[in-house]
Amino acid sequence: MPISDPSGGRSSPNGFSAVNTSRRTLGQLIRLAVCGLLLAVIFHAIFCNEAQIDLLAQGKPEAWNAMGRWEQRQYAWTHSPAKLLEMVRRLDSGSLGLAFGLCGALIFLGGLRWREALRVQGLELPLGEVTRLSFVAHFFNAFLLGSTGGDVWKAYAAARSTHHKKAEAALTVFVDRLIGILSLLVFAVIFAVPNWPLFVRFRRYDGVGLAIFGMMVVAMVCAGAGFFTDILSEDGRLSRWMGRFPQMKAPLRALASCRLFGRNPGFLWRSALLSIAINLAIVGTFAALASGLGLQIPRWNLWFVVPAVVCLAALPITPSGLGVRENLFVVLLAVDFPGFGVKPAEALSLSLLGYTLNLAWSAIGGLVYLTVRKYIPPES
Repeated sequence: MPISDPSGGRSSPNGFSAVNTSRRTLGQLIRLAVCGLLLAVIFHAIFCNEAQIDLLAQGKPEAWNAMGRWEQRQYAWTHSPAKLLEMVRRLDSGSLGLAFGLCGALIFLGGLRWREALRVQGLELPLGEVTRLSFVAHFFNAFLLGSTGGDVWKAYAAARSTHHKKAEAALTVFVDRLIGILSLLVFAVIFAVPNWPLFVRFRRYDGVGLAIFGMMVVAMVCAGAGFFTDILSEDGRLSRWMGRFPQMKAPLRALASCRLFGRNPGFLWRSALLSIAINLAIVGTFAALASGLGLQIPRWNLWFVVPAVVCLAALPITPSGLGVRENLFVVLLAVDFPGFGVKPAEALSLSLLGYTLNLAWSAIGGLVYLTVRKYIPPES
């Protein structure tokens, strides 16, 4: 089912539509350029490092310095990719299968959590339809140039599935995203405690920790204000100000309904339990991959690094967090610290394998989008 343009494809006489389209295109191109630059930098640094290690293993420690800059680049990009591929081939099928299954499970569990949010708003979608929309949204997350592209599509699809609560249906998607991000941030902050020696020794951990803590505070304030206060109520000062703008009746009604989530303790508990299961699946995916690759990474470290990287990569910096995620995995895992034995190329392999599994499930979501019949809601 192709998604139609909400504007009906009409462009305004004054050309605003064309200007907005050009700006969006320019923004996407800039993000693609940043993504490509980050990936090029991290790959180049890792390939050069691996090339020097390879020459050292051959008993030629001075060969690297004897090369010119172009010769160094040529040697690094010729020999290191093969080493990276050889490393990936170390992964055993059992660990790969477990990681693949956990990666798919978190999509299904995310659909269950979203269904709880829909029920709070009095909306009932069949479990099969919720699962279908979750898998299709996962497809769009990977291929709409951003980790929230699928949320926009899911909000659109949810609104189409109801006749009388379109704005509320769309709101549930963003509430579910807020709860998911908040739960990951809380996990990362909690597991920063056993990682405290790394914060003391490495400034990179301090920077990531401060960013994660700041994001958690913002998410908590947003959730607390929407769920437990009347700041978004229809007769509040914010609603009266926003009500001056046209076509705001339905959005304001939806924002006011946020209070329903805080008044439903069952929703909060069920969402918390499902979020814990989702977080276990996310960290478990990378733990299985790390075990299959034979990487020496303390498990307590993955409980901080994986949620932190997932949250920071979700920021709209590059498409699907490419480059940001790889840099963070290398910076946080390839450290000279007791109990760690991870090379930069190994940390990069872990990140790329996790992203590859995510793309595999995104492709499955694309097949679901193409083959499964659209759900037709009953008449109200």
